[in-house]
Amino acid sequence: MTSPPSSQPLPADHRRLLGDLAELLGTPQLVVYGGAACDLLIARGLGSPKDVDVAAGPLSRAAECRERLLEHPDVEHVGEARDYWIRMTEPVIMFDVRWRGMTVDVNFLDDFGKIGHFDVECVRWEHPAGTFIDPYGVTGRKDTYSFSLVSSIDAENPVLLLNRLVKLSAKYNVDYTQAGELAHLAGELVKAASAWNSDDGFHGMQAEAAHARALATSVQRARAGRAFLQVLLDSGVIACRNPMLAVALSDDPSAVIRLARTNSPEAFWHLANSLTVDRTSLTPRI
Repeated sequence: MTSPPSSQPLPADHRRLLGDLAELLGTPQLVVYGGAACDLLIARGLGSPKDVDVAAGPLSRAAECRERLLEHPDVEHVGEARDYWIRMTEPVIMFDVRWRGMTVDVNFLDDFGKIGHFDVECVRWEHPAGTFIDPYGVTGRKDTYSFSLVSSIDAENPVLLLNRLVKLSAKYNVDYTQAGELAHLAGELVKAASAWNSDDGFHGMQAEAAHARALATSVQRARAGRAFLQVLLDSGVIACRNPMLAVALSDDPSAVIRLARTNSPEAFWHLANSLTVDRTSLTPRI
């Protein structure tokens, strides 16, 4: 039996941010997790994080917290509450908050242990302990900008899991088609996403909208947007949910260049729709 990962003390600046977030949300228990939690530790400094993912609980406190933030003098914006599901079974209520020039994605749930599909997403800072846990040793390895799946592919909506793969690949400048483990995973997810069909509001329509956002924002975030878009096209990620767009881009290489130059999800899909004959079939809900 493997022993649970041990906690390590957070640097002072990171503990301060964690405490400030807990005070902002008015919650006794708080976890900062995901890319920012990992990246800020690797950078050995706090810098100016743009996006921070926060898990708070319990789920029943989400509405109360959001109402409190709407009246908070230091909060610039509070987004609409949205439902989410982790591993198909764990309910989450999430909303974004603009605070101190950063976007805080607040997620209320009951079981923090289900957070994270990839190893880089599982690094978490814990309040009130002021410690962090890195169960897969991501912050200490030499090959920082890589990642691996640590959850079961069968325990998740394949469209949403494919979105995570695409977004992490863009963020960390990883060509997943050149990495054996990720290349195999991408192939499996493309096949599963192609066959995915759900009439559930979240796992159907909302997952489709999330996929549209993931394609656009990942291309626009990637270090080389045109090359990344070409990888999405060649690997079948576009075709699995948007076959007409894949055909349009394959038939007109110059369209790949133009699409990669867009600077917002809305501009991306406005051009993408114009490239297809049947525009209505590709209109995502951004």
